[in-house]
Amino acid sequence: MKSINTYGLKISGLKKASGETANFGAYSGEYTEIFYNLRSGEVWAKYQYSLGQNNWTAYDDTDVIKVCNTSAHMTMQQIADAIHNSIEAVRAYA
Repeated sequence: MKSINTYGLKISGLKKASGETANFGAYSGEYTEIFYNLRSGEVWAKYQYSLGQNNWTAYDDTDVIKVCNTSAHMTMQQIADAIHNSIEAVRAYA
């Protein structure tokens, strides 16, 4: 098995989060939100259903960042890449 590049980040829950993503139909209204906790390193997925992706989850915790929405299955590496990119974006605007 190929190792996951985590960019030196502590990331736990990648396998579960990846397993909770799916290839939803283009017009199904189903998608998954991916979140990451900067302090604990935990990543998780939240299933959503909304045409136009108008539903979302908000956390009142500055350590939690939204990584992405996806209507397609994401591998563990794709999620790690998205986390890295999101952290870089947060740092660029901080």
